[in-house]
Amino acid sequence: MTQIELDVSRHCIASEVKRLHNRRISNYFKGRGDKDFLEPEIALLARALEELDLPALRGRHPRLAGGEAVAVVLSGGEGMPLALTVEGEPLDLDGFGRV
Repeated sequence: MTQIELDVSRHCIASEVKRLHNRRISNYFKGRGDKDFLEPEIALLARALEELDLPALRGRHPRLAGGEAVAVVLSGGEGMPLALTVEGEPLDLDGFGRV
């Protein structure tokens, strides 16, 4: 299982996931970092962008709107559902899938 800490202190969850995805892809193609480490992170972030309605999550959970230092972790793996925790508490992602 891959886990990525999201920094929502300055960006909302949608912006942070996009920012991290772009950064990981850039690092991958520029040869910065271990590709075996970057590949699962890129896949996890891409799944979050494709499968989750991040703006709706941000609207429903104010702590994901940015501006507050909150421990947010995105996790998942191949064949596993995506999971999101805020301050160690899992968020119910039912109803936040992209249609």
